[in-house]
Amino acid sequence: MNTLDIQLRDVHCAKPGAGGVLTPILRGVSVTVPAGQCVGLIGASGSGKTTILRLLNRLEDPTGGEILYGGQPLPQLPVTELRRRLALVNQRTVMFPGTVLDNVLVPDTLRERPGDAARARQMLDLMRLPSELADRDAQALSTGQQARVQLARILYLDPEVLMLDESMANLDPKVAGEILDDLHRLVADAGKTVLHVSHKLEHLQFCARVLYLADGLIAADGPPAEIMAPDGPAAALLRREAS
Repeated sequence: MNTLDIQLRDVHCAKPGAGGVLTPILRGVSVTVPAGQCVGLIGASGSGKTTILRLLNRLEDPTGGEILYGGQPLPQLPVTELRRRLALVNQRTVMFPGTVLDNVLVPDTLRERPGDAARARQMLDLMRLPSELADRDAQALSTGQQARVQLARILYLDPEVLMLDESMANLDPKVAGEILDDLHRLVADAGKTVLHVSHKLEHLQFCARVLYLADGLIAADGPPAEIMAPDGPAAALLRREAS
């Protein structure tokens, strides 16, 4: 079970805009995510929710403040180790050449070490994929099946923190709901930390809390039903998203 908290301390992040002028994205975000907690992140485009995941994965570094994992500043962790322990999944499903089983085994293939086919098949089973798909060309699967294979690969990698960046946005709502139901049950049983960026309440119903970001700050932090209620802090955002 993961016992390492995530801490953001007065984190700032600015990116070059028009004419190379830096545009603030995060303006001093401070938050702690206890180990094993599922936290949703919502906010308008440009509010900083995806930037937080990218900073945690060290695809970017903050321009101010610091981020700690288990009390250790992120730059002290080798990037390859960090990305194995804090895994990021975005809405673009990636299938590598080869079979479904080959795709689940990619983490070991990239590290040039023997894969555990039996465990890989177990991950496919956990994601409710029929066993006969294991030897099928991964490129030939449906979008929903490919999303399940990608998540089976992440579960095989066995990260301590799972970061989902609108990873179900392009899926049929029913399929997305089934996948998230399975995924949240599995990671909860394993005591993993989850950070989930989404604008859909049904995708965040499993979260213990939701962070609502606005203007580069955490404008509200509370249970999903409270934050995303018809009269809650994110009500106007949700109405715009639904229109």
